Amino acid sequence: MEGFDGHVAMTDDSEADNLTIFGAGADNAVPGEVVLQLRTESARALRVSVSSGPSRGLPGLASGFGLPAVDAVLAAIGTRSVTAVHAPAPPRTERGSATAAPLTALAATFKVRFAPEHAVPEVVDRLMALDEVEVAEANRYRESHLRPDEPRYAQQWGLARINCPAAWDMTTGSAAVTVAVVDTGVDLNHPQLAPLLLPGRDLVDWDLAGWEARLAPWVLEGDFHAAGHEPQDEVGHGTHVAGTIACLSDDGRGVAGVTWRCRILPVRVLARTRNTVSGRVGGIGSSADLAAGIAWAAGQGARVINLSLGGAVGTTVERDAVAHALARGAVVVAAMGNNGTSEPGYPAAYPGVVAVGAVNAADRRAAFSQIGPHIDVVAPGVNVLSTFWDDTYAFLQGTSMAAPHAAGVAALILSCSPGLAPEQVAHILRDTARPLRDTSADPVPNNRYGSGLLDARAALDRALGL
Repeated sequence: MEGFDGHVAMTDDSEADNLTIFGAGADNAVPGEVVLQLRTESARALRVSVSSGPSRGLPGLASGFGLPAVDAVLAAIGTRSVTAVHAPAPPRTERGSATAAPLTALAATFKVRFAPEHAVPEVVDRLMALDEVEVAEANRYRESHLRPDEPRYAQQWGLARINCPAAWDMTTGSAAVTVAVVDTGVDLNHPQLAPLLLPGRDLVDWDLAGWEARLAPWVLEGDFHAAGHEPQDEVGHGTHVAGTIACLSDDGRGVAGVTWRCRILPVRVLARTRNTVSGRVGGIGSSADLAAGIAWAAGQGARVINLSLGGAVGTTVERDAVAHALARGAVVVAAMGNNGTSEPGYPAAYPGVVAVGAVNAADRRAAFSQIGPHIDVVAPGVNVLSTFWDDTYAFLQGTSMAAPHAAGVAALILSCSPGLAPEQVAHILRDTARPLRDTSADPVPNNRYGSGLLDARAALDRALGL
């Protein structure tokens, strides 16, 4: 199992079912929860105060909207709470005066918790039948895209493979560029990370109703319900991701990141979960909390958002949050997923996202790395050494480890050319990648490697017009 001494034990193929909570084709709907988006005119008519952010079991939360038809359905399903998925947008200043921010799909999106004995599909159907409702959908589980492995190399082969040393001759990153790690949090005290961390946010919001029966033998551990906690990592996953993107480097200790000076914004959306049979530890969250984390990070000025997590079914709430982040100028990078199939994974498959697959040191696709027409590039994802939980270091593998290489290169690009739009950065990552194919007849781009392997120096040359 994963250990917190910086080592991770190897597994064989017979243990594959223990690596993820939800296998291909599994129902990953959170019991007793739906995400609801009201039509604009209905949202404007609200006269009920609805809290935003994690409910944390607080008393006095709204259980309706003050909309008779909607509230009747909510009462019939035993609604326990209604909370806004996203915090209110701040007022906009125009010509010296504050004006209300326009109502967007994000502002009209809410999480509804109800008695878990009501089936989620039936609740969705009842809500979608209402004129006041634009979208009703299941809140879906999201998990970290990690596959544990045994360390075999005492070096960070991946940084050299994507040409980072040549890129560092041009820049090691700028403190003006913020990369959000939307994940299990980050070890806030890790000596190679702490000086680069910005104040983050913990958005993990779990109601245990229906959890044990739905997800056994996995159990939640640690902080998943206490309000006000900082985004402290209890898994190691987010810390490993963060260290690949950026950590204090060239100081004679530990490891190096793709960038050395860019700032990390930790956003915790995945709680610690443990398999009571295998002992494996992972991260688990929901699409609503992930969407809240994406939008919050964009609102804090993150220029890059890394999502080393996902699930098999897309949601409107996540797609809207990704579109919002892109519109705010953030490059959104996501891991392809680890089930080794051509099934699309989300958020990687949403429009505008830079989807990243994993390769090994021989530039061959890792067997676990998902494929598909939406893949953009590939990056090192096998035996990747980085920072880990409790001030340690570990070798891990998965598309979770590949995505932060791309996020780091995107941050280097923006350090040199901060005026680039997200689509321009994505184009540079694809256009400067080193083509990879399994046979000489394969086209480039292709469904296994996208445009090919990241090349940090070539990307910087292109960004600077060299």
